[in-house]
Amino acid sequence: HLQVYLRIRPFSSAESDNGESQVYGPVTTQRELFQGTVKDLVKDVLEGGNSLVFTYGVTNAGKTFTFLGPDADAGILPRSLDVIFSSIDEQVFTGMSIKPHRCQEFTRLTVEQQAEEVAFKRNFFRQLKEVTLSSRATIFLTFVSIAGFSMLDTTVAAGDKISVAVGAHTRFSVWVSFCEIYNENIHDLLEVVPSGAPRRAALRLSQDVKGNAFVKDLRWVQVNSAEEAYKVMKLGKKNQSFSSTRLNQLSSRSHSVFSIRILRIEDIGTPRVHAVSELCLCDLAGSERCAKTQNIGERLKEAGNINTSLLILGKCINALRHNQQAKLLHHVPFRESKLTHYLQGFFCGRGKACMIVNINQCASMYDETLNVLRFSAVAQKVVVLSIRPPPILPQRSASEVSFIINNADRKALRGSRRSSLIGWDNSLEDVQVGWRPSHIMRYLTYSLVDTQILSVFKQFFFVFFSLLCVAILCPVPQRQVALLKQLQVQLKKERAESLLMEARVREEISREFSELFSEMQNDYK
Repeated sequence: HLQVYLRIRPFSSAESDNGESQVYGPVTTQRELFQGTVKDLVKDVLEGGNSLVFTYGVTNAGKTFTFLGPDADAGILPRSLDVIFSSIDEQVFTGMSIKPHRCQEFTRLTVEQQAEEVAFKRNFFRQLKEVTLSSRATIFLTFVSIAGFSMLDTTVAAGDKISVAVGAHTRFSVWVSFCEIYNENIHDLLEVVPSGAPRRAALRLSQDVKGNAFVKDLRWVQVNSAEEAYKVMKLGKKNQSFSSTRLNQLSSRSHSVFSIRILRIEDIGTPRVHAVSELCLCDLAGSERCAKTQNIGERLKEAGNINTSLLILGKCINALRHNQQAKLLHHVPFRESKLTHYLQGFFCGRGKACMIVNINQCASMYDETLNVLRFSAVAQKVVVLSIRPPPILPQRSASEVSFIINNADRKALRGSRRSSLIGWDNSLEDVQVGWRPSHIMRYLTYSLVDTQILSVFKQFFFVFFSLLCVAILCPVPQRQVALLKQLQVQLKKERAESLLMEARVREEISREFSELFSEMQNDYK
């Protein structure tokens, strides 16, 4: 055969200053990769932001090695857990009274519910003593011994610790979840398979009233240390779908999503939540060509679903890139796949997104590798303008938290209108959960473009209610008639002021939108 060799020169200083793509060669260590890709995202999550990290590439390109790594050289997921807990150190909130809920909310647990969480956690970790891993699975799954010894004690340097400036009473409650998307069905990897069932029950992908996607009934486990988080990860990986193919002896047959929710709590008296942030780490299954893997039967069906979901991810990236350049916007098909629907928020301004591309140097994988590189070249040009969720006020229930977050987002909308316009992509097929009177009030608040107008309306309703009480409960002597006339005059005055204020605000909004459209037109030109 013709002998072909490849050598890649390093970037020049000018190319590095221009922000060219970062390429990590075969000799790059796991620590160097983590510091250059994920560490800043972990820091952003500890400060209250949201981040997504996902690996992408063909089968047998080293994605799971990058994601998990072997015992002696941990990947980005174990290192992220270790850095998080080493950074918050003695500020871990060990209680279970507050739990993540839906997408960006939380809920307070009763004493009985806390006891159920403690019992589930104890029984869950008890499974470690009953697990006997196969010799092949041991390559990737043996991360921590049953005794709880951290393998990262010798691989993570002290310099990786992130300094978090918080108050003396600030605590961090850490919860994790682990699920997989297998054949377009979402399964909880932390739940025990019912006796006699061939596979875990499929979970439903739902949406909250803001359109944020979340997995309904997904199990969240509270962890107090990196060791506990490793155990959760280990048991979850044991339940994930793996199979042997011609190209990979331990091939992932599903997309796995490991989520870390961090609740920043002020622990004075009754604990109060000030921020809810999330780090979502997704290990995508690799694309396959059946002619090379020679899959048949169930493996062939798995490969087809994997390739389809990755194809839709590519279509979404291409549509996002097109919409940044063209005047005629294309529909972004997030809803055509469970994977893209679940991760949609991170591409629409909810947080930062990072893609780690893995490629194989083998010449036999040339076509597949070329497609991966073309996809990554388009993806790196996509701009996602994200707004960090502002601190939320102390709340008592999930619905109240949702109300406050929406009000805060509405205020941020006035300062960064363009960045939030990306996120509106709703359709009739979405399932919205939890309609309550507070949600109706939320949309009423959205329609009132200024808090001053809201106060005027409150006064209007107060005066109206006062008139109603006077008319129903009181007789009609001369004093009550005078009071009634006085209230009528006050009502007319308040109504006139509210109309004037509304007209003024509408004029300001119209002017702002005119400037916005003019700016958008200039940008398109």
